[in-house]
Amino acid sequence: MAASNMEYFTKIDQRVFSEQASLLYTKSVARPLLHIISLIIAISLIHDHVDVIHIYVWASLLFGLNVYRIVDINKTQKIINEITDFRVIQKRFAICAGLLGAIYGIGIVNFLSYLPILKQVYLLMLISVIMPSGFVSFVSDRFSFNMFVYPLVIPPIMWLFFQEQDEYIYLGICAVLYLLVIKKSFIWNNETLTNTIRLKLENQELLESLQLANERLTELSVVDELTQISNRRGMNETLKKEWSRAKRLRTPISMFMIDIDDFKQYNDEFGHIKGDECLAYITNFMKDNLNRPTDFIARYGGEEFCIIMPDTNSNGAINLAERLLPGIRDLKISNPGSKLSKYLTISIGIVSVVPDKNDDYMDFVYSSDKALYEAKADGKNMFRITETLEKNPKSHLMP
Repeated sequence: MAASNMEYFTKIDQRVFSEQASLLYTKSVARPLLHIISLIIAISLIHDHVDVIHIYVWASLLFGLNVYRIVDINKTQKIINEITDFRVIQKRFAICAGLLGAIYGIGIVNFLSYLPILKQVYLLMLISVIMPSGFVSFVSDRFSFNMFVYPLVIPPIMWLFFQEQDEYIYLGICAVLYLLVIKKSFIWNNETLTNTIRLKLENQELLESLQLANERLTELSVVDELTQISNRRGMNETLKKEWSRAKRLRTPISMFMIDIDDFKQYNDEFGHIKGDECLAYITNFMKDNLNRPTDFIARYGGEEFCIIMPDTNSNGAINLAERLLPGIRDLKISNPGSKLSKYLTISIGIVSVVPDKNDDYMDFVYSSDKALYEAKADGKNMFRITETLEKNPKSHLMP
């Protein structure tokens, strides 16, 4: 039980991770564009004070990385539903985030010394704005957030403290506190998102399990446990559909009502366990002798069976009956308690009609049952057929 629970949680954890990784690439093309805008703002602050070559190298690295991210995000979004190992795209995204943060952080530290105090503050404020963008971009993945934020923030904070001037140290302390607040807020939002994803996936799993259970219960409700063919309820459902179809298309439909003769004597002689084995054996024989895949066999109750044959007229029905009657006898299933035959036999009642629009399928069942009664009354081990429907006197009841 413990191993099963561990396997379940491992599976859920993997799906949570996959969802988190896929969120990194969802609607995130605009994020690299925002970094390009930040690049333009930074250049406007430093271009009068920093060597153009340094600006060009830094801007080229930052611009090139963001162009790569845009291309990567677009390509990944197109194949996101085909990905099986999300660790690959998560690592790729985190590496890009780390490079992005490092280029920002190291570049800005190199520029700060050349700038007047006011523009230093502006550049540090730009970093304080970029940090929350990482908060939004990486909220689904803590690793990518750390890869971006620490290389972005640590170098400028260290630079501030290394200036050994009170105003810079105060700014450094404020920056550390700001980093802690952002970090704490990120962790809370990341955990909230993770729990939301987990809850959604667990609900999906529960819904899928319930659907499978309902399908299984539905299947069991229409399947006879002993013979593994449809039961009476399943027969009713199938007959309703086939009857409606036959009425709509004006096609023939036939039905057998079959009873194993003197089966009580067989049970009395050999016991109910052998009786059940015998029922299953005869069921398999009848299934194997059906004419077409559309022919439908069901256990009607006890030792009674029915066969529904769509698109089958009386000739087709008689042809099958003339195979089943001698076929069952040739199985030579001993029935010493029977006065009719030393082997098990069957009796069959057949009805074959082309239903009119006002005909009732319950009259169809009633007519086959009455034909079976006639076969039993005439001596058993035979079939009787009718091509007319007789009104069921209890048509308001289920057959």
